[in-house]
Amino acid sequence: MKKSPSPARIVALALSMGILAPSFLGSGHLQAQQNLPNMGEPADNALSPIEERQLGAQFMREIRTQLPLVRDIPVTEYIQTLGNRLALASGKRSSSDFTFFVINDPQINAFAIPGGYVGVNVGLALAMDIEEQLASVVAHEVAHVTQRHHARAFALSNQYSVRTAATIFAALLIGQASPQAGQAALAAGMAANQHNAVNFTRTNEIEADRIGIEILTNAQYDPSAMAESFAILRRENRLNTSRDALQYLRTHPLDNNRIAEAKDRANSKPSRSLAPQIDFQLFKARLAVLSTDDKGQLLRTYQAKFNASPTPETTYGIALLHAEANRLDQAIEYLDEFDQFSGTHPLVQLSRAQVLERKGDLDASMAILESLHQNYPERFSVVEKLVDLQVRKRQISNAKRISKQYIRRAPNPNPLAWRQLAQLQQRVGEQAESHESLAKYFTGINELGRAQNQLKLALQHVAPASNDELRLKASLKSLRGIPPGTRDEPDQ
Repeated sequence: MKKSPSPARIVALALSMGILAPSFLGSGHLQAQQNLPNMGEPADNALSPIEERQLGAQFMREIRTQLPLVRDIPVTEYIQTLGNRLALASGKRSSSDFTFFVINDPQINAFAIPGGYVGVNVGLALAMDIEEQLASVVAHEVAHVTQRHHARAFALSNQYSVRTAATIFAALLIGQASPQAGQAALAAGMAANQHNAVNFTRTNEIEADRIGIEILTNAQYDPSAMAESFAILRRENRLNTSRDALQYLRTHPLDNNRIAEAKDRANSKPSRSLAPQIDFQLFKARLAVLSTDDKGQLLRTYQAKFNASPTPETTYGIALLHAEANRLDQAIEYLDEFDQFSGTHPLVQLSRAQVLERKGDLDASMAILESLHQNYPERFSVVEKLVDLQVRKRQISNAKRISKQYIRRAPNPNPLAWRQLAQLQQRVGEQAESHESLAKYFTGINELGRAQNQLKLALQHVAPASNDELRLKASLKSLRGIPPGTRDEPDQ
């Protein structure tokens, strides 16, 4: 008979691997005691790939509710594009096996969780100087996933006693009220197992470095960036004012041997020329503006750098800050200044369209968005703004057409597109279609219970025995894990 691991065992796995950042302790405890998947315990004491995905989806649901994710669509688009490039370079046939996201946290940290979810803190992204260095960190985390280090850690966690696991889970609960007290309790609970866990983690780190350099090389990045990112992490750790190591270094121990080995491996690979950095600089500017607590100071910093030597990052950052302060003419002025770097960059044009819309020039904004959509039909950042403006101009049928076209053509459409389509369908009275689109949105973010509820609501708006009813019932069975052709039990 299979035994399901306790919530505490799963939390122990997450913490021993650095899957959850230490700051998670102060973010509210994991509600893991509710709705955790039945994982089973295979003979090899490790997780199957299906079980890893189930566990990862559960962790990701908690992360969405507990951590301050950066939900800016151009930011998420950038990190997902970067991650997809690395995921495909790892040998994965489809980049849909991975989800990449950014957390609005100034601490320098990044982590992977089972199922291919990779998180990067704002602090780490802003600490990197070039795209290759950020890519090296993400490649390292991708390697943790492809080498199934989580499954190995789960097997190791079988050595933990019930008492130790309970102590770890209690630490999470204590952490709700006091992160310091929670971490103290965690340290006490892990003391007996710390040596083995650390050694196991270091072995995984060396392997993730090696595989990460292979991924960087396959993705046409310069593999020397791995050692460069290590140097940046060491520098930031020396500048750290607290006595604790950086979050990233607490879960990714860094020593001289790791740095030397990374350099040696990179030297054995062909060197690459640097990738264009404009996209990365715009990404950093958006992150800085979105995350700062002092926009006035950031503007002064950017302005001083711009006056000394304009760069894409400072120019775009100043434009964004003026736009946020409703100084729209100044925002346009700096967006115009950007042309000296790359001509018409799509993200700059997208920002220009938003500023023009706020100025009341809807026709000029629409012209820019339609041009962008023609050139970049699979960018949801463009589709979202174009559809919103079409709705504002009461062009609902055009908005629906563009929304459906994006969903049909994009290889991995952003789940938010389904939510936007549902709103359009709701406006024109398409109740069943709206609920079905919401079901697909919730499925896209692994909220399967809420997806089922939407399908049940959709069924209330279709004719009995119709093709629509048959399709919706088939979708509902699929979400419940019921094989096609099986008689379903009536809802209770």
